[in-house]
Amino acid sequence: MKDTLKEIADELDQLGSIDEAIAMAIELENEGREYYLEKASSMSNAVARDLYTFLAEEEKKHAEYLRQYREQKKAPIVEFDYPDFKASFAEEFSGKKLEEVGILLAALRFEHKSEYFYTELAKRADDEDQRVFFENVAAAERGHYRIIDELLEWATEFRMQT
Repeated sequence: MKDTLKEIADELDQLGSIDEAIAMAIELENEGREYYLEKASSMSNAVARDLYTFLAEEEKKHAEYLRQYREQKKAPIVEFDYPDFKASFAEEFSGKKLEEVGILLAALRFEHKSEYFYTELAKRADDEDQRVFFENVAAAERGHYRIIDELLEWATEFRMQT
């Protein structure tokens, strides 16, 4: 079985500079944004669409933080609001529940890999500012993971029929 997290660490070990790592991170954020926008366009459930649109905008913000850091060599403040999408799911998932859960699982894996990527960058940081910046981006990715995990828990919990 392929160990994706080890692959990420190996790739980081082969990069020659923090600028190369940031370029890789920007690419990762852009890929995530495209994935979430694609999934948002395929959702029949409005709240699911809103979740994926929110995550796409978050990935866009992260790419911008990284560009700012690369250009200014000063860590921008990483902001993350933790909206409660679970409360918005007043109805069950659509008739495509398994497909929607599968998309959530893929998103969960993506956010987990992103968090690991930034945690690894923090460990390799050249200075304290860099370390804190990458830890803050990792924390925002962990927040995304929590949102998706809560939705998965909500979508897959046992419901007693009455």
